Amino acid sequence: MDNEILDAAVLAPKLFVDASVGDGEEYNREPGFQLTKEQIVSLRKYEVLGLSLPVEIDDVIVYLDYGQGDTGSPGLTAGDFQVTFRKTYDHARSWSPLREKIMMTGTDLKIFAGSILRIGNGIVEIYEDQKISSYLEEHGIDTPEKYLQQKFLNPGLPTLDLSAGDLHELRSYLDEMLSKVQSAHAKATSVRYEIDKFGSVMREEVLPHIKLRLKAVSENTYQSDIKELQLKIDERSEEIEQVSQQYDKMVKDAIMAAASLNIAGLVLGIYTGVKAEEIRKQRNALKEAQQHDNLQMLSKNKTLSSLNRIRTDLQELRDVTIEAEVATQNLMLVWNSLALYIKASKEDADLLDNALSLRQFKNQVLSIVEPWSQIKNSADQLLGVFAEADKEYESGQLLGIEGMRMFRSFAESDISIFNVVKLRAANAQIQDANITAQMLFERWNYQPGRVEKVQGLALAASQATVNLRVISDATIIHLKQSQKKLEGFQEEVKSPIDAGEVRTDMQKELKKLSGRLTGQFDELKSFNKKLLVPYSRDDSAQLAKEVHVERKYAEERQAVLEKQRDELEPKIKSVSDGIDLIAKAGIQKLGKQMELSKDKVMELGMTPPQVQVVMFAIDTLKNLIEDIGTTVSYLNMVAELKRLRVRLTELKDQARKCSSDVERADGQIELLQALDKVDEERSGYVAEFSALLVYFESLSRKFTENEAEPVEARVEFAIAEIKQDINYLKSLTL
Repeated sequence: MDNEILDAAVLAPKLFVDASVGDGEEYNREPGFQLTKEQIVSLRKYEVLGLSLPVEIDDVIVYLDYGQGDTGSPGLTAGDFQVTFRKTYDHARSWSPLREKIMMTGTDLKIFAGSILRIGNGIVEIYEDQKISSYLEEHGIDTPEKYLQQKFLNPGLPTLDLSAGDLHELRSYLDEMLSKVQSAHAKATSVRYEIDKFGSVMREEVLPHIKLRLKAVSENTYQSDIKELQLKIDERSEEIEQVSQQYDKMVKDAIMAAASLNIAGLVLGIYTGVKAEEIRKQRNALKEAQQHDNLQMLSKNKTLSSLNRIRTDLQELRDVTIEAEVATQNLMLVWNSLALYIKASKEDADLLDNALSLRQFKNQVLSIVEPWSQIKNSADQLLGVFAEADKEYESGQLLGIEGMRMFRSFAESDISIFNVVKLRAANAQIQDANITAQMLFERWNYQPGRVEKVQGLALAASQATVNLRVISDATIIHLKQSQKKLEGFQEEVKSPIDAGEVRTDMQKELKKLSGRLTGQFDELKSFNKKLLVPYSRDDSAQLAKEVHVERKYAEERQAVLEKQRDELEPKIKSVSDGIDLIAKAGIQKLGKQMELSKDKVMELGMTPPQVQVVMFAIDTLKNLIEDIGTTVSYLNMVAELKRLRVRLTELKDQARKCSSDVERADGQIELLQALDKVDEERSGYVAEFSALLVYFESLSRKFTENEAEPVEARVEFAIAEIKQDINYLKSLTL
């Protein structure tokens, strides 16, 4: 084989796989050539969004929600959207089996890589066991001509023939390699074809359809149609006004003419009356047309509003599809490279015909085997990327139900996205958070309306969780009953005499089952409605902001009051000490002159330090009380001490009140946080519960869909589905 082709066969798979998993410096700068966890997630996201599209015409009509009587302009009809949605839905549906095949084949190729390494080592061992091999390598003999020249000079040179045992062992290795290469080639080629088909359909059909529908929505003419219709309504309004005035005038003229009591006047009155009647009919026709256009205006406005919503949905669908298409291209790159390598291996499998060919083949095998060590590691990484993407998806980090809300009400069954364990765990979190909120409410009596609303949400989650088991159990019973009847009908329909009647009974039973399941679905929807009671965390944030302001004021006020208290307490003690000293010295000694001065105090027989204490107390009072005057009496001191103590008590009470206000503010904020926590956990619960609704909605419809098919086929389908649904529902009753 040509060396350049061989080198390409050796390097291509390693380079391509490196590029696909994002290894290698030359590829890190090009996101388009990296297969990442996020890209695999984007394919799952595309799958979920595609499967959530309405595909039945009635569902499409409900989703479009056009104005009354409006079926949509060309490109915007329900039929147009149904084609786009059906194509996207069918394509998205094919991802899951393709993904499984990719994972299985990737695992097979990983195992195959290990076998290739083992086989290569075996071939090398056979070669190295040959006596001639070391001689050829030592003397640089690499062509038949060089070997013959050396053989002429050295007749004792070993021959190139392999022993029978070596030939058998080598043939076993080669047969095993050929078998594995052929098997791997077939599997990889099959996957490559399916990925190529998946990518081609997405690129050439699905994405263009979505873009076409988005363009039709974005460039709709409803805005201009509404303007034209408004102009038409305005003009007709003026015409109605003019006709009304003309009618009124003719009626008056007819009355006046008839009142003239002569033949000419009577004739004129009759003529004028006839004309007035014609104008009245014209006016009525104009009014009727005006009413029709007014209704049409309402309808067009409604349709325009719906188209604005649909445009947002389609933009999301387009973006998700584009991301998935990029990921698909990278998958195609992976498998094209692997298939290329396997093809090269297959073409190189029959190169052995003599010792020199064996040596060349050994060297080629070594060069081809070497990248498979890296490819094995890369296959591990590739499988790891899928595993990480699956883990992220299953943990709910993809976009959640809320992120897929655009077509939620028409989503098809995907029971894998519903996790009853998560639902019950979310309910437990709701109840715990609600208990905290109720406790804080009892303590602080704050926001009773919001607390009551959250209590209702917690109660709704509890009821929904409990009743889910009841509803699931009842559904199992209904399914088993119908299964038994339908299986009986399958036997009875074999009788030609009763076949017609039995088919009718089959139809009735399927409708009856669907009706019962619809009832269960409606019951779940009633719980969901209670779970969707609006609660605004933005309002909580605003309330918390207001409470923070109040808290800050209370905290600052408390600091001021405590400072005043701390300053007043030693002054009160000083005044109290002075009064006590005077009382002990004997206030009767003061006589009628109760005014206190330093000399008077000294006359009481106090020691100099005591006199100093009393005078300090008097000065303190003078500083504290502006209107006390220049002289202070004992009675003044007693009275003012009482006032100061009252003031101190007030300061302490006010400081305690501020401290209580701070504590209350903290409690109110904690309560708001607890209420928000309930709502946060409610969101997770609703996400899981919404997935459950998707399943039950599909369950309620699946047995009455495709009524154009023979009823026997529908019954066979129903029985198979019932068995699966019963197994699934059992997990919800545990």
